[in-house]
Amino acid sequence: MGDNITEALMWDGVQCMISVFVVHTGDTAPALDFYAGQVVPRQVRVYQLEDEDDRLPGRRLTEYDLIFDEVPGELAGYLDVCLRRACEAGPVAWLGFEGSFHFDHLLTPEIAAQIYGVCTAGAPVELALEEEERTRPRWREVLRRHADALAS
Repeated sequence: MGDNITEALMWDGVQCMISVFVVHTGDTAPALDFYAGQVVPRQVRVYQLEDEDDRLPGRRLTEYDLIFDEVPGELAGYLDVCLRRACEAGPVAWLGFEGSFHFDHLLTPEIAAQIYGVCTAGAPVELALEEEERTRPRWREVLRRHADALAS
């Protein structure tokens, strides 16, 4: 894994932030456990995002910002655990870099390079930790399939 993912997760140079976006039903944010063995976020910030244009009818979207002092070791394994747990709470979840989210671009090709992990309930987690992977047509296709799951 190249340094680009580490640099992107440490975007402010002080702390690591992993942002997990979870689509779910219900009015409140699901209580999710993002602890995995020795990997424990220092803080978990939870934001319910307002879908003013009703792009996800009957569902809600919550962002969980997992704050660490440094990028967790065994990052791919930890991200896999996070996404699998997130998909227990709803049909689709993804990982995006700081500033990547907007309701106009839910898993669209325009932001593919800013999304580095995605899953749907019952399917394997897909990660793209290298910038080169995130800019390929294959990754845009992966995100399109998951975006289709948002529409159903």
